[in-house]
Amino acid sequence: MQNFFSTSLSLFFLVATAFLSQGTGTLLHAQENLTAIGEESIEENDIAVAVAKENPSGKDPHINMRKIPTGSFHMGSTFDQVKEYLSQCKKHDRTCALWWFEDEMPYRQLHIDNYWIDIYETTNEQYLEFVLATGHRPALDETCKTESCWGGNIWKDNTFPELAAKQPVTQVSWHDADAYCRWRGKRLPSEAEWEKAARGPNGNLYPWGSASPKNRATYHRKWNGYYTMTNVGSYRNGVSYYGIHDMAGNAWEWVDDWYERNYYRDGPTRNPKGPKDGYFKITRGGSWVNFDDSLRSNLRRWSLPDVRFNDTGFRCAMDADSQSN
Repeated sequence: MQNFFSTSLSLFFLVATAFLSQGTGTLLHAQENLTAIGEESIEENDIAVAVAKENPSGKDPHINMRKIPTGSFHMGSTFDQVKEYLSQCKKHDRTCALWWFEDEMPYRQLHIDNYWIDIYETTNEQYLEFVLATGHRPALDETCKTESCWGGNIWKDNTFPELAAKQPVTQVSWHDADAYCRWRGKRLPSEAEWEKAARGPNGNLYPWGSASPKNRATYHRKWNGYYTMTNVGSYRNGVSYYGIHDMAGNAWEWVDDWYERNYYRDGPTRNPKGPKDGYFKITRGGSWVNFDDSLRSNLRRWSLPDVRFNDTGFRCAMDADSQSN
């Protein structure tokens, strides 16, 4: 889906308040021209490989994954931090309000058992394997009625430009992402798992720490087709504490959890999995279109699970093997 909103959060909340009394920062899907951006090579990583499990894809699901160890980490934001985030937001949008960020509170320590998570976001070429093997819908908005709308798609039927092969797949709903991960013998990460992998044990502001996202992430760009995003793993100095790439920028990432405004306050402190049901699903990490303040690793965004945007993709996770516990 193509969205002509600005990169500020105000229009998102204007629409969202019709559904909930509180939301979280996000947005958005600008579609304008941008000068072509050169691609950077993907960094070679030490890959954690374990014994393969049976899964529909027939491949070892642990390839290109990292095991996050059992332990505690700091999740969420303090009230003082939320006030600072409001101040940053108002630099871009004077309509920003404190309640937009209150669902990030409180800042507290959680315990998470060990698990695996993908080092990279799922790419177009990986998703194409799934589409061809299963007959699942391609990664595009087939409801488009105008040429402008179709311009927001990278894919055309079951094809896409070779230049986009290693870019994160977008135009996928939560249901699409869930189906792909299951096909790989995996699952979507919980929101807590995603945040731990991004922030590390000490609760970093960004995956790499507190420094500016400049030269560490793909963000604050205008739509220019397959020149908009970068190949996964392009920023060697943008990895998280655990060596996970692109957890800020490039594409928002679906997680498994339903959204609940007060879940950070009321949810369990050990292995939280989110509410049992809800109306919205959660995305994390910011994208190519957002300002730097929307890339921080404690920002929560929520969307209807069946929407598809050209700034939203995903990565998969997996329970740790019993023999590895």
